[in-house]
Amino acid sequence: EIVNEALAMVHGMWCFLFVVYMAFTYFAVLNVITGVFCQTAIESALRDQDEVVHQLKRAKQSYINQLTELFNDVDADGSGDMTFDEFEELLQDDRLEKYCASLDLTIDDAWALFKRL
Repeated sequence: EIVNEALAMVHGMWCFLFVVYMAFTYFAVLNVITGVFCQTAIESALRDQDEVVHQLKRAKQSYINQLTELFNDVDADGSGDMTFDEFEELLQDDRLEKYCASLDLTIDDAWALFKRL
């Protein structure tokens, strides 16, 4: 108010320019604050995506380790190869059923995969 009264004594145009200046400055500051907020949100979302990818990689490695352990337990002759008889024995194992269920597979899907291999 004090500034506005002093400018009005000089000329009315200076009051208008002062109001425009204040509005411009106000919006510039708000723009900077919004930019900082958005940048922080974007960086946070990127970290979350990186964490999701990292968790998926850990889960994949865990699945591989579980399946390898399961196959090694059923490999009776220790050859490192799985025969039809050994796989049929594996089909009777509850661990395979639980493993397949965790991957949304059925025993029939596992059997079809084994036949294709």
